[in-house]
Amino acid sequence: MTRKSLVLGLSAAALISAAAVGGAAIAANPGATGPDERTEIAAVNGARVSLAQAVAIAERQGSGKAMEASFDDESGGKWEVEVASGDRVATYAVDMTSGGVSAVAEEADEANEGPEDND
Repeated sequence: MTRKSLVLGLSAAALISAAAVGGAAIAANPGATGPDERTEIAAVNGARVSLAQAVAIAERQGSGKAMEASFDDESGGKWEVEVASGDRVATYAVDMTSGGVSAVAEEADEANEGPEDND
């Protein structure tokens, strides 16, 4: 077997393996949504204030730059934005309807919380 056909054969095998792994991942999560997720989707789709707007509001409030932003699934109806300013990080809740912003109370001991939740 020549070097060129060996490289092509190994490349094809790697491509087939990657496709099989990707197909298994898609089969494991076909995109079906549960009732909780449908409620969250409806809240996000009905928001008057977009996530991008919420980030801008929180950055102005915190005089910094957003590090992370997401739908606050615990309180609903709010965006949660983490803003870095200097050497501190503050979390702000931005109302999805009015754009009103409030600081979120930080947890007392984040260092001992365990692994980060990756929702």
